[in-house]
Parts: sequence; C-alpha cells; structure tokens
Amino acid sequence: MSAMSKLAAAGGGPPGWADLPRDLLESVLGRLPVPDRLRFPAVCTAWQSAAGAAGSGAAPLSPWLMLPFNPTARRGGGGDAKFSEARFLSLAEGRAYAIRQPAPAASDRLCVGSSPDGWLVTADACSELQLLNPVTGAQVRLPPVATLPFVDAIRGADGRVASYDLRCCFTDDACDDEVLIPPETLAPDRLRYEVYEKAVIVAAPRRTTPSGALGGYAVLLICQPLSRLAVARAGDTGWTLLDTPARCWVDAVPAATADGPTRQRAVYTMDAVGRVEAWDMDGAPAASRAIAPPCCCSARACAMSAACRRYLVELAPGHLLQVHRVRGAAHARYSWEPRPERVEYTTTNVELFEWKAGAAAVARDHLPLWTQVDGESSSRVLGGRALFLGKSTSLCVPVDGGGGCCPGLRGNCVYFTDDGPWSHERCHEVAPDVGVLDLADGSYRPPRGAARDLLWKWPPPVWVFPSLAD
Repeated sequence: MSAMSKLAAAGGGPPGWADLPRDLLESVLGRLPVPDRLRFPAVCTAWQSAAGAAGSGAAPLSPWLMLPFNPTARRGGGGDAKFSEARFLSLAEGRAYAIRQPAPAASDRLCVGSSPDGWLVTADACSELQLLNPVTGAQVRLPPVATLPFVDAIRGADGRVASYDLRCCFTDDACDDEVLIPPETLAPDRLRYEVYEKAVIVAAPRRTTPSGALGGYAVLLICQPLSRLAVARAGDTGWTLLDTPARCWVDAVPAATADGPTRQRAVYTMDAVGRVEAWDMDGAPAASRAIAPPCCCSARACAMSAACRRYLVELAPGHLLQVHRVRGAAHARYSWEPRPERVEYTTTNVELFEWKAGAAAVARDHLPLWTQVDGESSSRVLGGRALFLGKSTSLCVPVDGGGGCCPGLRGNCVYFTDDGPWSHERCHEVAPDVGVLDLADGSYRPPRGAARDLLWKWPPPVWVFPSLAD
C-alpha cells in the first residue's frame, strides 16, 4: 500500500499534499536543489513547517562558485540593462543557477568576503559594504566607508558622494598628527579596489525573533593603507580600528571552541610573516595575544614573495594550518610580452605548515613552532578534506565520504579563486585564476562546469557556502 493510500485509510478521506508525513517531507527537501528548496515552503503551511524544522538541523550544502557575468548576454530586454541576477555554479551538480538579488544591482557588486554561514560581504558602485545572503536575499548595510579614519567623502551639491580622498598615514590617532603622502582622490567605484583587502564575518547575522531585524553580527575588515584591521558590530555607526599600523595583516579566521563554532566572536589574525594572534572581539577595546611565531616559506616561495599569498585555516581547536599559495608568471601563455606591471600570475603549487597548541618544539618567545607538511603527509593533516582559498573565509571542508557534508568535492585538493591584487582594469580585463589543485599529484583543473564562464572577468569569482537560513 502506498503512503497516500495509507493516509486515506487512516483519515477516512482523500489525502492532500499537506498530509504527507513530516519525515517524508524532510527527506524530499534534502534531495532538492537549492532553488526548489526556496519554493518548497510556499506550497502550504505543513511544508513551510517541515522546511523550517529541516533547515535548523540540515547538513551544509555543497559549495558554489559565484560566476562572472557574460557581457554579451541579453537580460531584461537589452544588453545594457543592469543584471539583477547572480549566477552560481553548484560544485556537486556541475550546474549553474541564476538567482535574483536585491538592489543594488548584482552586476555592480564586488565581493570582498564570504562565510560558511552563507553570507557575502559585497561592495557596491559607491564602495559601500553590505552583508548579503544571496540565496534568501536578506541584506544588512554595514557602516559607511567614510567612517574609516583615512577615508574622506567629497560630496556634490546634491549631497551624493562625488569622490573619496584616501590618505596614507602612519599614526594611530585618526591620521591628524602626520600625513606623509598627499591624499589620493578616487571615483566612488574605484575606492573599493584600493581599500578592501578582505572582509571576514566573525559572527553571522541572526534574527532574535522570526519577524525581527537581523542583528548579532560582527565583521572584521583587512583594509588599506598598511593592511590594518577594522571591526563593525551590529548597532555600530562606524568602523573601529583595532591595531597599530606596525603590522601587515593578510588573513583572519573565526575561532571555534571544542563544542563547535562560537558566538563569542573570537578570531585569529595572521600577518605577512606568518605570526598569528588571537583576538577577543567582545572586549572593549578588543584585546589580542600572540599564539604562533613567524613561519618561513621555502626558498622557492620566498624568492617569489610578490607572487606568494598566505592563508590561515583552523583545522580543529588548537590546530592551525598555514597555506602558502605559490604562483608563477603567466605571460608565457601569450605571444606578446606584457609590460612588467601587467604580468599576471597563475597558481602552480601550495605549501602547508602545521601548528598545534602545546607542541614540543617552541620558539624563543615560548610559542609552538610551525612544521612544514610534505606531500605525503598532506592527506594525514587534511584527513581527506578539501581546502577553500580566496576572498572567502579560508576553510577546510569535509567531502562526501569523509564526513558526508559536501558531495561532489574531491578530498586532499585545494579549491582556489583569484583574490588579487585587484584593480578596476585587472578585474575587467584579465581572466581570473580559479581552479582545483590536487595535492597528491600536483595536477590542476577548472571546477566542473565552469570552463566557459571563466572566460568572463567581472565580477571576480568567489566561493559561496549557500544557506537557506537568515
């Protein structure tokens, strides 16, 4: 007897779709692609309730790649129309989905960060930042960029921002004492390339009540000049600098506790020589302490310092991984020799360095040392998981069969996207450096289903970890 027949026999009347068992609805929901999951709650109240229950305990969805726009496509009746949709490639399916986004136009946004909670940090055409869930359309505006002490907004007669002045300063009191370099005047849409290095969502927005406003978030910004740290929390009207300009920060990751991700807003930050500090983001002001000493690249990577980028990954509480992404000059691919300032780089290799709290080997400052991980040991350290690098939060993600969280991924591989250095010209003229690097054999391939879309340039692709929860 079918499920519908059993329902009819038990209820004495013809069953409807709203009468399907909750466990069956949740099972069906878990097998649907994300766009269909969005439509699922609209069927009836029973399905809406099942979607809410499944969403609260659902396993993470397989990552997406936010794709560049095809400038030759025609949307909305004209090729010059602003695109209101963003396209995302599902790594599990090798299929792209177009999802409508709220204003400002998706085609005008530059993504400078994303989190495993499903949220992006985007910079619009006026270089203002927003938190955006691209699946649900939920959005939160972050404080104005002009609240950074080295940015001044120049407004026209209509009150709109006409340009920005960016000051490069070396003091810690809002740059009032000494300005060594005259300010640079930038168009509203150009400031985002010069200021935003990376945004890290320390705590994702959440609703305190089902219909309440989004709050509880905290965003850490690595910004120029001098790769400084600034933070904005829910309710803040401006950005607050956390550090002195003596350090050059390159990456940051939210810390976790032994019981999983914490809402206590702790974060690890790493500077250009590989030193790591832990910040208590709930402090006023935020306080930090050193936990890991500098980490040296190999001789080859150090010789290519201009083309080597560092990332920090938390594998487990007290267990960190530093990833050095080595890139080679790509001008050999062309029949013409580009000018030195236009030489591009493509990822050729990564080097891994492991750090564990309480390790026996310690530096002069009594901090545990970094240990380089060779090729044979990488599978042991990663445990069959995959690394995700780029403007997104640096992550080590379980793959299908190694925790079952993210089907379609390959273990012991590095999934990377282009993360600069960005400029307006580079983002619109240069094909992005995106791919999958297998640590076992050193082979490279583009993500499945992405080869054609990566011919386009704008906006630069970024990893997205979709979530249906606000």
